[in-house]
Amino acid sequence: MLITAKELRHDTRHFFHKQIATIFFISIFITFISMFIDMFIKPDMHIIFIIENNNFINAESLLELIHNMNLEEKAQLLKYSIFKIIELLINKTLLLGSMITLISNLSKDKKEPILKVLHSLFLFLPSLFILNFMIAFIIQLGFMLLVIPGIVLTIILSLTPIIFYFKKNSLIDSIRLSMHISWKNIKIIASGVLLWMFGKFILITLLSSIYLSNKNIVFLISNISTNILYSILIIYLFRFYMIFSNT
Repeated sequence: MLITAKELRHDTRHFFHKQIATIFFISIFITFISMFIDMFIKPDMHIIFIIENNNFINAESLLELIHNMNLEEKAQLLKYSIFKIIELLINKTLLLGSMITLISNLSKDKKEPILKVLHSLFLFLPSLFILNFMIAFIIQLGFMLLVIPGIVLTIILSLTPIIFYFKKNSLIDSIRLSMHISWKNIKIIASGVLLWMFGKFILITLLSSIYLSNKNIVFLISNISTNILYSILIIYLFRFYMIFSNT
């Protein structure tokens, strides 16, 4: 069966419209979890001032800023950075796990009870968190070299969580299989991933230009919007893999 990006976009749009309420609920729920975590990882006011009032044009400007910090400021910044990375990974893991479990359950002829679905989700999350950490590390290495390798790695690793869920392979095997399948279908996968990246960039740019005295509102809107956008990408990739597996 021939897989086309047009067909996948149609299927994605159809599924999103049917499950829009559930997707909104998941996105909002995970956003509140992120806000709850963010409350406990706030650095001191001096570090917040440095982060919010410095535009890092490149890595050199960031390294220069760190070089000019004292040891206590460096320790605070490192601590905040580690916790922020963990928060982002938790957010992505919960969203990925929830969406994959939701789509998988709805795709079955016989729907499973909600308790069984939640049980399978919680069993899946720890391994998915480790997988997301590995993927994020590999992609960041690509972006550190040049922008293009980072984008390519984002595209060819995008199927990894879905393959890991279905195939029950090891983490490394799932990554290898994702690279193989995505590279063979690079045009279809890239069209979805690049559209998501472009949409996320536009969304963040628009939200950053809006001035609101309460930054929690901006954080709330930004997270919910990006979660919904990423959910659409998950639906697109999930549908691709379902069709690919049946060919």
